[in-house]
Amino acid sequence: MYPWVQCTACKNWLHFQCAGVEGDWTSKDFFCGCNSTPELDDILESVKAEDILTDGEIKDLERNLQSGNILSNRMYLWEHRGLDPALRKHYSEHFTLFNDMKTDDIIQRLDKVLSVPGTVAEKQLFLTDVILPEVLIQWLQKSHSMSRYQAESVLLKSTSSKDDKRPGEITEGDSDSMNESDVILRDCVAAADWCRKAKFDGGLEMPQVLSMDKEEQTQILQDLRSWEDEHDSESPAEMFTFIFQKKKDYEHFWEQVVEGKNYKVFARFEEED
Repeated sequence: MYPWVQCTACKNWLHFQCAGVEGDWTSKDFFCGCNSTPELDDILESVKAEDILTDGEIKDLERNLQSGNILSNRMYLWEHRGLDPALRKHYSEHFTLFNDMKTDDIIQRLDKVLSVPGTVAEKQLFLTDVILPEVLIQWLQKSHSMSRYQAESVLLKSTSSKDDKRPGEITEGDSDSMNESDVILRDCVAAADWCRKAKFDGGLEMPQVLSMDKEEQTQILQDLRSWEDEHDSESPAEMFTFIFQKKKDYEHFWEQVVEGKNYKVFARFEEED
């Protein structure tokens, strides 16, 4: 059971942890920071990737997120990826405070600091969807004396410009082929996660792209974009293909993942004897 406190100004109820309240709250008034607007432009311009928390702080943060010591909607949605797609999309649109170049620098640093299990693609998604915004929230708490709620509010008010897009996000101006291949990779990761939780009667071979490193993924995506013939066993699409041993498993996957979740993925089944 988590204790709550109500903001005197906006009347919102917050967990003590989000509000930055420790112990018993006995004061008559509490203000969540809803009336304050921090000026961060100059700081955001000058800060460097290596200034955003220490390596030890980043590792502690990841452990606390995994253990549940820090309450995080992003972490909860990551662990329950089929839950509330609209909320997950909302969070995915507000994941950084910085431009694209500085955001990439921070993600590269997180990649070096943390040893996250899973495929390369899954790790990149986890770092972008969960760790990056949580690192920025903790940095705001530490460097600007904000509560978690205030820091989260600053992040959620941020919007990416056309040039500062999220890795893999589709924006106006991308070519159709670029859009499709980026979506296929991201949906491939999500579909693989669904498959790990599902039960199949036969075997399943996961897409080979999930075990590739970032450089190999970039190359196979380029090959996929430039492929003009049909997608068959010789095409780059084979690297993205879910291969089922049994037809009924393939049909279940197609119904639930492709038709139900509208994921853009490749799948086929092996001929049964």
